[in-house]
Amino acid sequence: MRKKLTRLMAFVVAAVLPMQAHAAYECNVSIKYVLVYADGGVNVMHSGRNDFTVICNLNTQYGTVSPTTCSMWTALLLGVKKRNALATFYFPGEGNCATLPTYGLAPVPTYIGEIP
Repeated sequence: MRKKLTRLMAFVVAAVLPMQAHAAYECNVSIKYVLVYADGGVNVMHSGRNDFTVICNLNTQYGTVSPTTCSMWTALLLGVKKRNALATFYFPGEGNCATLPTYGLAPVPTYIGEIP
């Protein structure tokens, strides 16, 4: 039993280590504009970039983001904007908010939330 537990722990550690190696960054920003295009694309301008970045699509899967998640993100961001609150965007990979690629070249966020 102890040998099985040791193997299981080794497997879990080996599985988690690659996740730790991937860089990521977070943008804690105010929302300036939320645009919803006729094709369902959602484009956001926030204080961290001061240019538009596509985050998802309300009609079709966009990267790993489903239309349902996109709908929730859009509603969340509109509420954040209305309350003059701050939003957080978490992106995979190397980078920072100021150099975030714009429009459709932007990475797909891992999550979006409101900062209380």
